[in-house]
Amino acid sequence: MCIWAAKRAEIKLGSRVLIAGAGPIGVIMAQVASAFGASEVIITDITEDRRKFALQYGATKAIDPRTEEVEGLKVNAFVDASGVAQAVYSGIKAVGPAGHVLLVGLGTDDMNLPVSHIQNNEIWVTGVFRYANTWPTGIELVSSGKVNLDVLVTHTFGLDEVEDALNAGKQPGSMKIIVKPGLKLQSINQTTN
Repeated sequence: MCIWAAKRAEIKLGSRVLIAGAGPIGVIMAQVASAFGASEVIITDITEDRRKFALQYGATKAIDPRTEEVEGLKVNAFVDASGVAQAVYSGIKAVGPAGHVLLVGLGTDDMNLPVSHIQNNEIWVTGVFRYANTWPTGIELVSSGKVNLDVLVTHTFGLDEVEDALNAGKQPGSMKIIVKPGLKLQSINQTTN
């Protein structure tokens, strides 16, 4: 999905990219944008642990949107990986002339959008839900080390530890929680960040 979003957003060498949401999709998007040549990858999230995590994996700057404005940054591309209406609105206002907006995060059916800003700056807005012909690029990015998917797995649990796994997913520093059938109670319950 992130490779398709990067292609649709025309991210290339020197691009300035803003990403809303530092969860797994946002962090993968930051790595992909960096691999595509983006010179600046700004990520927003309200959770400090996720902002710190994103800075280790692709983001060049992390912003708490509750305390720092992003509107007016004039980025080339904005990718929403949050689905949060206010993040989408602010992200669009951060896009410069002829920029691209990619809506990846699943939000509500109806959102308030800054239509005048979109029209006056001739901004392209599109959704991303499905993707095509991205596997070869994905395999290349992962095998070259430009995109690290392993770091997203912050906890691993056995099937008999499902309750612990669900609780771990609520912790601020968690990303992806894996439940492996057959894994014993002495599983690898550790945070990698």
